[in-house]
Amino acid sequence: MCGRYVLINGKMIFLLMGKNRLGSRKDALDDLPRFNAAPMQSMPVIAVREGELVLQKMQWWLIPHWSKDGSIKTTTFNAKAETLDQSKIFAPYFKSSRCLIPADAFYEWKKITIQKEVGGEIIDVQEKQPICIRMKDHSTFMFAGLFSVWRNDKGEEFPSFTIITTTPNMLMAEIHHRMPVILKEKHFDEWLDRENKKIDDLKNLLISYPAAQMEAYAVSKYVSNSHNEGPECMKKAIPKDVSPISLNK
Repeated sequence: MCGRYVLINGKMIFLLMGKNRLGSRKDALDDLPRFNAAPMQSMPVIAVREGELVLQKMQWWLIPHWSKDGSIKTTTFNAKAETLDQSKIFAPYFKSSRCLIPADAFYEWKKITIQKEVGGEIIDVQEKQPICIRMKDHSTFMFAGLFSVWRNDKGEEFPSFTIITTTPNMLMAEIHHRMPVILKEKHFDEWLDRENKKIDDLKNLLISYPAAQMEAYAVSKYVSNSHNEGPECMKKAIPKDVSPISLNK
């Protein structure tokens, strides 16, 4: 899964997408930097809207356009790549409402076993250690996503999105059984093209990103509280703050 991520420098988004190609809707980058973005919050998303490639804020928790009241009981901040075309919720958006979500890093929680003294005895206890994952060169990248636009009775728009997940690469397999789909730059246009209905070709893009280009390191449990923000969230944990952990290099 992918339940938290980082977006620091909005200017890099425009460089990635091509100079003067990407339009920006009002307030798209006003809240940056974000070091601990969480579901139900609004974040910048790249999508084709009304024939124009734009960057705009959307809520991270997809609300289907057919929702009666602008809510959904199902968890929709992530969508499984393997079942997108079969999903009642996600299939329509996979066919024609795909998007890119810019990020500089994301977090996952690795289950680890540590020893603690309880009642005078040493026992094994499971804990969740937060891990920050990013590119080795610290570059901005793009998650593959889907978006929806729900409208209320007044016709006001409320856009929302989900991040697609897939099976993990060798690095992520040490941490979690899922990882977000990160698209390579050469596939951006193919993914964003709303006229592209080649479902099998699109599904072939939803694979794990090469582990050799990524790195992962333990961070403080400060990031585990979604209300916490700032650079401290992705700061490497010092020994006294972190439980023992083993990651692939």
